[in-house]
Amino acid sequence: MRKIYLFFLLLCMQLLSAQFTENDIKFWVGTGSKKAYFIADFNDSSTPNSYAWGYRFDGNDLLMEDLINAIVAAEPQMNVDIPTGYLSILNYNHHTSTIDDSWITWSGSSASGMTWNNGVGYTPLVDGKWYGVSYGLDHYDIPPSPPVPAYSSSWFTPSQVTHWVGTGNNKSLIVIDFGTDNANGNANSFVFGIKYNGSITAEQALQLVQTQISYFNFTSANNQISNLSLNSFTGNTSGSDSWKLYKGKDLSSWQMKASLSQVQLNNNDWLGLSFGQRRPFTPTEAQLTLGTSSVTKKKFGIYPNPASDFIQVETDEKLQEVNIYSATGQKVKTSQVAKINIQALQTGVYFVEIKTNDSSTLHKIIKK
Repeated sequence: MRKIYLFFLLLCMQLLSAQFTENDIKFWVGTGSKKAYFIADFNDSSTPNSYAWGYRFDGNDLLMEDLINAIVAAEPQMNVDIPTGYLSILNYNHHTSTIDDSWITWSGSSASGMTWNNGVGYTPLVDGKWYGVSYGLDHYDIPPSPPVPAYSSSWFTPSQVTHWVGTGNNKSLIVIDFGTDNANGNANSFVFGIKYNGSITAEQALQLVQTQISYFNFTSANNQISNLSLNSFTGNTSGSDSWKLYKGKDLSSWQMKASLSQVQLNNNDWLGLSFGQRRPFTPTEAQLTLGTSSVTKKKFGIYPNPASDFIQVETDEKLQEVNIYSATGQKVKTSQVAKINIQALQTGVYFVEIKTNDSSTLHKIIKK
């Protein structure tokens, strides 16, 4: 019976993993005209537990070990130990391995068509081939499970956030991904930075943003997000469409959580929300200055408005930076001078953030 069960389990996993192709990979390392693909399955209780990377190269005498070392060099959250050509340790974020168990190594023509190989230090790298490792001798006859595309921990960092909601000594990021892409092919994914003291629940973190940002709203029911809107973006839970919850330390370390109550944020923790199957992807900072008082705005002016070619910022204060945001909160232009060319912008409504040494204000303009 066990052999029959394993056979059907293997068959099902192969059918699922056949859906993962080169086009699904997001994180590529190396340069060159040749390509190879790598899957690491940690076989632990985390969700996800299997990830995929892509590798570009030109050499003819490279090994599977070279592929792995190139990924490690590009990802600070990963480390390996390959003492004698055999993979001994591979750690990635919260996924860890020890020498008390073993890594099984695989290769083949597709993500679902891999078989055992001779080890990472003895398996040649071939253009177009898939390579994989799976942890644990208990899974010796089951190849790596269907992966998710790995993300880089360096694609977005807290230092890129310029505005923070709340006050306190601790900082966290909230990444909200609507599961769609804009006209330029970038993810409709947005980030808020929050400050607080002590620890904070996921719902409290979202409430903090909602109380201070007029264009952000959410509702929850049964410990789940039922509705969330950000400017013109909206995600309403219905049928198979729902908000997924994640917690991590950066984009590379998302762990799926079943409910809001499972997420408790401490300093440097990230909260992720994604409407659909994509894990929260590289975000754009959401604009946070809509609440600036009209008294402060009187110190500034933007002419002409509406405008088609240029806008001129007028202020008595020393200009530091001018940022232009689309109506969806994405930064589309930055300038350090008062006269700004907007000819390349599409017709519509934009928000212009004027930053000086003393203040920051937001103004609405119309591009005609």
